[in-house]
Amino acid sequence: MTINNNKKSTLYVKVVYSGILPVGEEQAEERGLATSIVFKDRGGNIINPSSLSQGTEFVAEVTIGNTKNERVENVALTQIIPSGWEIVNTRFTDFGNFAENAVDYTDIRDDRTNFYFPLRANETKTFRILLNASYLGSYYLPGVQCEAMYDNSFLARTKGQWVKVVR
Repeated sequence: MTINNNKKSTLYVKVVYSGILPVGEEQAEERGLATSIVFKDRGGNIINPSSLSQGTEFVAEVTIGNTKNERVENVALTQIIPSGWEIVNTRFTDFGNFAENAVDYTDIRDDRTNFYFPLRANETKTFRILLNASYLGSYYLPGVQCEAMYDNSFLARTKGQWVKVVR
């Protein structure tokens, strides 16, 4: 075997890693979309969700805005709720259709709601979810996640927080 010491070679290494940040250390981010969430009582007054009495019904109001001057299709908004809260699926209750959320499709699960919709340039939409503080304890409320499913230049997410359901 012969080694030629006259040639210089350069080795490049690229390190790529990904994962999920620990609870409470999520990174808020806005790229083409802006998002905010407020919690209100049934009368429309803003409340602090950090400590709610068991049995309290309240509304999560999520606002999504397109900050670019272009239309975006196939936007997916995911709101995961803590396990001590329950989503009141008003499609099957006496409340009827609680909120007229302007979407192409709504998917309501035990622990989350998913809304799918387009946004025109600079358009803002607000979505309402009726919730109930059901089970006593301390729980983590993840942040809101919203993204265009096929366009990485549209993304918004908020930080989560700890919440309690008390007597």
